[in-house]
Amino acid sequence: MKRGLQRLLVEVKTARGKLRLWQNRLTAKAEQFRRLSVSNASRFSTLAQQYAKESEQLESIITFLNKFDVILEMLELKLETIVFIDYISQDLVNIVEALKEFKRTTPMLGTELSLLVDEIYTGFYASVEVPEPIKIKAKEEAKVILQQSEDVLKERKKKLSTKT
Repeated sequence: MKRGLQRLLVEVKTARGKLRLWQNRLTAKAEQFRRLSVSNASRFSTLAQQYAKESEQLESIITFLNKFDVILEMLELKLETIVFIDYISQDLVNIVEALKEFKRTTPMLGTELSLLVDEIYTGFYASVEVPEPIKIKAKEEAKVILQQSEDVLKERKKKLSTKT
């Protein structure tokens, strides 16, 4: 069990690294489109509108990636706790179910991210035997975890906006 959870922890940390890389690339691309939109606003208004629309779409994708990163961060913390103290809490099962719910509710999740969620989900349940009543309760609590991740994102945005 412990070795499987350690492997899962490594997968989650690797996934967060990939996510940060994608976030940085998309942020740079969105900023580039925003600058192009501003610079072409007076000469080519149609082109400027397309750049602005593309930038907005990229910002939307970045928001979903940020939410996914928060959920993975929660999962990483819980997995680290389990590896060190060898105790599985209900919260961990809730977070794993929240990942599955996030995948279900996010229509634009790419193939690679979708496979990643599936790997984490199956890897967790292959490593840990969870009774069915706990699984059912966790599915209900998954929506609460998703709301908490949105709240964390809003709080982080507030902190970033006050720093600048």
